[in-house]
Parts: sequence; C-alpha cells; structure tokens
Amino acid sequence: MKTSFAIYPPRIYADFQRLGARGDYYTTVSEVVGENLLQRLPSLNLQPSVIVDLGAGSGIFTEMLTQHYPQSRVIAVDYALSQLRNLAESKESALCARAELLPFADHSVDLVFCHLMLHWSATPEMVILEIHRILKPNGVLLFSVLAPDSLKELRQVFLNISDKPYIPTFTDMHNWGDLLQHAQFKNPVVDVEYFSLYYKTFAQLMLAVRQGPTYFLQNMNKGLITPRQWQCLEKAYEAYRDEYGLVVTLEVAYGIAFGKRLTQPADPVQEASIPVQNVQRRK
Repeated sequence: MKTSFAIYPPRIYADFQRLGARGDYYTTVSEVVGENLLQRLPSLNLQPSVIVDLGAGSGIFTEMLTQHYPQSRVIAVDYALSQLRNLAESKESALCARAELLPFADHSVDLVFCHLMLHWSATPEMVILEIHRILKPNGVLLFSVLAPDSLKELRQVFLNISDKPYIPTFTDMHNWGDLLQHAQFKNPVVDVEYFSLYYKTFAQLMLAVRQGPTYFLQNMNKGLITPRQWQCLEKAYEAYRDEYGLVVTLEVAYGIAFGKRLTQPADPVQEASIPVQNVQRRK
C-alpha cells in the first residue's frame, strides 16, 4: 500500500523510546479514541481466551481490556521497551517485539486490539498479514488509525513557505479496507470520526505537534524555519481561529475485520481398481 510519505523505522523506534521517558503528549486524544474503539467490543459478543494489545504503549488499554475480559489472558506488545515498563509491576503480560514478526503461533489469538499504531508502520501490509496469521478462525482485529484529514490545516498553512512535505498525509480508510480484503480478512468494516483540538497560540500548537509522532518521516523537509517563515505561518494559521482558538483536525478511522474461517480439507478421492478381465459386456 503506497502512502504519500516514507517512514523511517529506526527514528520511529527512537522517538517512541523518548516518549516513554517523557510522557505521552497525546494521552487525552488517545484515551478518547481508544475508548471509542473499546465501545465496539460488546456488540461482537466475544469470549476471547487470548487478547493481544498490539502497539500497547504504556498499557492503558491493556488494563482496560483486562477489566473487560477478566477471564482472558491479555498480552501487551510494543517495539519500544520503555513504553512497556509501566506494566512491569502489573499482572498483564508484556512482550517487546516488532509487529511484522509477532512471537505467536499460527491461529493462537482470539482478539488483536491495535490502537493508533498501524499508520506508523513502514510495511503495513506485512503487519496485517502477520495479524491474520496469528488470529484464530473468526478471530477479530479491532484497530484505529489516523486518516488523511488529520493535520489538514497545518498542511495547508505550510504550503505558504514550501511545496515540500513538512506535514504527513495519512492513508485513506478505503485503502485500509482494500488491504484487509487482500489479506483475506472477512467482512472488514471501516468508519471515520473527526476530532478538533484547540490551542491559544500558534507556538503552543507547534509545540504539541513537535512533541508527538508527526515528525517521523524520512523524506520530510528538515530545513529550519526562519523567523520570517515562522511569522508567515503564524499569520496564515489565524484563518483557522474560531471562538475556541486555533483548531487542529484529527480524522480517525476505526476498523473491524474477522480472521478467515479455516476450511476443512475435502475427503481424499477413494479409488478402486477392477481387473479388465472382470469387466463384462452387457448382453
């Protein structure tokens, strides 16, 4: 699946390690989106034995999943070890692993909960296929990702100083649906929701963006912004101020898909041999 920007995994890993040490600057938004994702679970009537919280971060939703399913084994998986340290003293299991190489047997997991992680994968196709591999027949993948309208105001404003990609454009929800179907997931359903974040000043807005996972892009323009360019951006962003402040839009796509049912192998064809001399012509 092609995106309009390239992702550099070592930099993503390093920055999420940093976030683990300095705190999650998107905690409020992440919690709201994650809780909305959790609200889709009751309608599925699941009785999962094994749940994987893929891209678990500090384990907020690992704990919530444990509360939802107290009889289930919930395993937190994240590539950044520092993110998992908050789970060190808890009863939930934690594994440091890459999403492309999950340490689970084929068809061993009932539910994969993947919150705001897939859009940072350099190879989302591989991650989706790996999730499909570990899911049991009719197991469930539940995920959320950032979608194309996220940061659209900031992306437009930066066109005032450069036509190079300062701000990422995320993958459309229809592409995620196509990817799930290609991976042979059953009945994929994807829908979107919009969030508006408000900041009093452009400086506060930019600080939030720089502290979050939006600069992990290998081909993004890395040139320094001059004071004159900053003034240009600040002035242009005033077009997006309303009574609440300067707005930043986040578009979030939610997805549900089911692992493919394993078909029973057909009974082998039974062959019988009859000597030619025993075959008689009908009279």
